[in-house]
Amino acid sequence: MDQSSEYKLLLTEKVDFETPIVVSAESKDTFIYQNITIPAEKAVCPLELWSLLIETDVPRLQAVTENTRNVVQLHLQNIPGKQDKVYWGMTWDDVHGQPLQWPKGKNETAISSDLIAPCLCFMVWLVDKDIRGRYCPFTNQPDALRRMQHNMSVTMMESQLRGGDTGLSWNVTSPCKVKAEVRLCKKDMAGGQCEEVTGSKQRLEPTGWTAAHSVHWQAGEFSLLPHPRLCVQVKSEGMVWFSEPQCPFETHRVRWILALLVGFLLMFLAILGVYLIRGILKGYVWRWLKDEDVKGAVGGGHVVLLYPPDDDDKHLSELLCHLGSSLQTLGFTVSLDLWSQAELSVLGPVPWLHSRLDRLKRQGGKVVLVLTQTTWTRAEEWGAFTCEKNEENIRGVEEDSAGSYPPPSRHVDVFGASLSCILADYLQGRAGERFMLVQFESLPPALPGGYRPLPRLFCGLHVYSLPSQSLGFLTELAGSKQIASASARRKRAGGLRMASRALAKRLSGFTLGTNVLHLAGVSPGCVGGEEEDSGDALLLEPTLITPPSSPDTIVSKMEWV
Repeated sequence: MDQSSEYKLLLTEKVDFETPIVVSAESKDTFIYQNITIPAEKAVCPLELWSLLIETDVPRLQAVTENTRNVVQLHLQNIPGKQDKVYWGMTWDDVHGQPLQWPKGKNETAISSDLIAPCLCFMVWLVDKDIRGRYCPFTNQPDALRRMQHNMSVTMMESQLRGGDTGLSWNVTSPCKVKAEVRLCKKDMAGGQCEEVTGSKQRLEPTGWTAAHSVHWQAGEFSLLPHPRLCVQVKSEGMVWFSEPQCPFETHRVRWILALLVGFLLMFLAILGVYLIRGILKGYVWRWLKDEDVKGAVGGGHVVLLYPPDDDDKHLSELLCHLGSSLQTLGFTVSLDLWSQAELSVLGPVPWLHSRLDRLKRQGGKVVLVLTQTTWTRAEEWGAFTCEKNEENIRGVEEDSAGSYPPPSRHVDVFGASLSCILADYLQGRAGERFMLVQFESLPPALPGGYRPLPRLFCGLHVYSLPSQSLGFLTELAGSKQIASASARRKRAGGLRMASRALAKRLSGFTLGTNVLHLAGVSPGCVGGEEEDSGDALLLEPTLITPPSSPDTIVSKMEWV
């Protein structure tokens, strides 16, 4: 077999047009091996016969673009009447779409106009025939080229180049294998125009495209380092303008603004949190400081609360217990016979009272007698009895007289013992040093016969009406102190004011109303030489009426500031 000879090949098997095949022939002396490709349909059949074949045996498609709806209408033609299965598909050069079955019983279907490209072709065929019709309606159409430009994309990233240096690699994707250009550009400071970087333009040839998935792609490199204003653009041949610049290294203003907003928000939340925490801590510290100021102002004195045990008013005992608890909260130590029944039964009323008076001497404070109708009556009875005694025989015998109570029908109690001590203080010129009177505005003494002066036994004792005269009441309980610095005096005054407001608030919630006892006909010698200021201390004078006053009113001669 001579290799220079020409041989003809006759195919006896069915082979598609444009299919590559391998032909081999051998003899004793020669072996021939050759790759050949079956010619295309148009190369084999004359044009007049090819057109006849298309008209008779192959379905046809007609494409109509509807820009208003952004679709392409495909009309199917040249279909045999009894044919029930027709298939069609789309191709973009080397990218082939999936075969689709034409909707049965319909002559048209629609696709999105975004798929349009110059290389878009439609294949259509009958299920029982191998000949396929191929239609490319958008070749060389400017509108198709413009649409393809929108579907082209370019990306760029920092990478290691083939030479080992660091640079920029780019990748362009396109529906068709077209001639194109890719270039670098640099945006101005305003972020508007993007000027070409000289010498960066690179050409893309049709033969350099690779089909992958549903697109064609090409890649390349730029020997430059990243920059925030460095961008990349692509343009297909036949288009005037490059695509919108892609700037992968740009720091967008929106990102900056968002970052700033998030930063400001976090800062605001942090400041708010610090403020709230500070406010809470300040509240605790302020409350602690207020408690310390209050306790420092009252001085931790001792208070003995007394009232006649034969007083039948149950509300009075509850109110007295509430007063004792309130004074304990403010920092006083409180003794109340209602709370010391076991100790009273062991010691007896007189020793129990004197033990409290000894504690007052050491610790400071006062014995507080509640002024009620029973208190008034018993003080008058005691005064009438003592008028019959010689004043000289009584002076200085406090302990001996503590157990003597004039009405023989009554037993000795703590309240009766306190009257003996009040009388002893009065006779020794110490009236008001250890004892004071208080009346509750919700429980005024109802005196028969109208207004009457205080019993002479109570001359020299200050009378306070609670809760309206809380400041004067607490000031006398705390006692006068010699304080050198002005700041310490202001601190003590503030503590007393806070304590008086707290006491008035607690007592106001427990009282039933505001009824103040009116006292008249009391001689000036019964008040111990004090002058009335705004009503916090009830100074007894003729026709004096004790007015309800604010807890912030003070006694003029009391040294609490």
